[in-house]
Amino acid sequence: MGYRKIVIIGENNLCRSFMAEVILRGLIKRRNVSDIEVISRGLVVLFSEPVSPMAVSILNRHGYEIAEFRSSQLTEEDLESSDLALTMTKEQAEQVRTNFKAQTTCMSVGTFIDIEEEVPEVTEDTPEAFEKCFQSIESWMEAVADRIIGELLP
Repeated sequence: MGYRKIVIIGENNLCRSFMAEVILRGLIKRRNVSDIEVISRGLVVLFSEPVSPMAVSILNRHGYEIAEFRSSQLTEEDLESSDLALTMTKEQAEQVRTNFKAQTTCMSVGTFIDIEEEVPEVTEDTPEAFEKCFQSIESWMEAVADRIIGELLP
């Protein structure tokens, strides 16, 4: 299966899903794969707003490129134009399957990379908490990139 467009979905697209998008896009670029698009969206975005400054700081410190980014609401069109939808949690994947009609493959990141855990939330507004979340997301996105790129190879 060739995944050419991936949408990463979080609760409000302000931290975890945004970080996962930036990391996955960076990992794919570093592996010299240019024909995979990665976007992120939120399930509950009442209005577009800037993402967490602490998340931006952590990503910059680790060398990830970030264009100006604002949160975006997940739409039916996002799903219809995507080959794969990855959520931060199994519950979010179920919400997407229940609330949207698109037939896009949708599952949690953990399910996609065959682990039982879910992407951890940032529980404190501290650099240490964001760093811990970043480390988890980066590790998980490396596994996602491995699978996606591996499935592209003949």
